[in-house]
Amino acid sequence: MLTLDDLMGNTNLTINSKPREDILVSICFSDFPATKAAFAAIRDLAQRLDSHFRFREIILVVDENGYECYLPLVEQIADIRVFTTRQNNNYYIRRLIAAEEAIGDVVIIGSFDEITHIDFIQMLEQAGVQNAIVIATRSDRHSLRSWLSTPIIALGRAAGFKVNLNNLQTIAMPRSLLNQVLLHSDPELALRFPPRDPRLPLIYFYVDSSVPFKGVFYQFKRRVQLIQKLLVYMAPILLMIVSLSSTVLMLLGLSYAVYTLGVWVFLDNIAPGWLTTSFMLSVSATFIGISILGLSLGLQQVLNHVSKNNLDKIANEVNRIDLFGKMASDLNVDLNRDGPHPVKDRT
Repeated sequence: MLTLDDLMGNTNLTINSKPREDILVSICFSDFPATKAAFAAIRDLAQRLDSHFRFREIILVVDENGYECYLPLVEQIADIRVFTTRQNNNYYIRRLIAAEEAIGDVVIIGSFDEITHIDFIQMLEQAGVQNAIVIATRSDRHSLRSWLSTPIIALGRAAGFKVNLNNLQTIAMPRSLLNQVLLHSDPELALRFPPRDPRLPLIYFYVDSSVPFKGVFYQFKRRVQLIQKLLVYMAPILLMIVSLSSTVLMLLGLSYAVYTLGVWVFLDNIAPGWLTTSFMLSVSATFIGISILGLSLGLQQVLNHVSKNNLDKIANEVNRIDLFGKMASDLNVDLNRDGPHPVKDRT
C-alpha cells in the first residue's frame, strides 16, 4: 500500500522528468521590493517553477506610484502580472487583492522575506495532493516565544482563528479552499490566520532553515492592526459578558434597593448618603466601562462589514496575459465559439 510520502516521491520524480501540465499554479506577493536582489530572486523562482509546472503565473501587487520600476520584470519573466494599488492600502489588503486576482488551481500567498527559506514547489505539491491549507511554520520552537504567544493564541481561539506567532506569512491552498476563505466575513484576516472551521483542513509545512524573527517592534503597525481585528471578532463574547454583567447589576440594584428600604425602615441613625453614593458610583463606572468597550467593538465590526469594498482598491493592471489562450494553443485545441460544438481538435 502506497503512503503519502511514496506518492509525493513518485510525483516529484515525474515532475523532474517533465513539467506537470494538469494544474495551473499562482504565486502572489504583496510586499515585493524593487531591488536588484529581489528581481534576481523572483527570476530564480520563476525558473524553478517552470521546471516543475507547465502553466504558472506570478502576481505582484505594488504601489501605483513607482510601478515603472517593475516593468523590467514584465519583459524578463513570462506570465507575470503586476497590479497597482493605492499607497494607503495596507499589507493585508494587498494580500487579499492578490488572492482575488489569482486564477491558479493551487495558490501561494507569500512573503518576500521568506522566499529564500521556503520550498514553494513542495508547498504547492503538498496543498494539491492533500487538498488542504498549508501554512509555513518554524521547525525550531523557542520556549520564550511560545510562552509569549499563549495570550495571542487564546485571543485567536476566542475570535475563531488559528493564531500562532511561530507561523510564517506564506500560505498555500487549493482553489476550492481559497474560495471558501474569500467568502469569510474578514478575508484579510482569514488569509493570515485560517479560521477554525472543519471544512478548512490545515497542515503545517515545517521550515528547517533558520527564518529570522523580526522581533516585537518590527512592523509594529501591522501587528497592532491584527490585534485590533481579533478584538473586533471578540465583540459577541464581550457583548455577552456585558449582558450578563448588566443582569447581575440589575439584580444587585434591586437587592440594594430592598436593603436601603430596610435600613430606612428599621434604623434611625444613618450616615448621610455616603455608602449609597460610593457604592453606586463604583458600580456605574464599572458597568459603563464594559458597556462602552463592547459597543465600540461591535460597532467596529458592523462598520467593517458595511465599508468592505475591494473593487475600488485596485488602481490598474499594468500588463495583461492570456494564460487560458496559451494553454489552448500549447494543447493544440481550437475553441469554436460560433457553432454548437464547443471544442474541435485542429489536427
